[in-house]
Amino acid sequence: MSDGQFWIDEEKKQLVLSDGESESRFYIEDDLVIDGTKYLIIVDSEGDKDSAATVIKIVNEGEEELIVPVEDEEEFNKVKHEYTRKG
Repeated sequence: MSDGQFWIDEEKKQLVLSDGESESRFYIEDDLVIDGTKYLIIVDSEGDKDSAATVIKIVNEGEEELIVPVEDEEEFNKVKHEYTRKG
């Protein structure tokens, strides 16, 4: 997220995105570490319980942590497989 920051609200189990003026919150459905990469399965906290989940990953770029949506189908399927296996 450029020009912004994010953090995890451990108490509420939410991912918080902030641009300095406003915040967006996402429920963390689950978190997984696969091959050393941390993935979060998130759902918009404003949506209803049937809202679609999104898979993101946390990557390090230098000393900065970034969140990146998982758009590669093969990577998505790997996360989906681990998630269903875990459940």
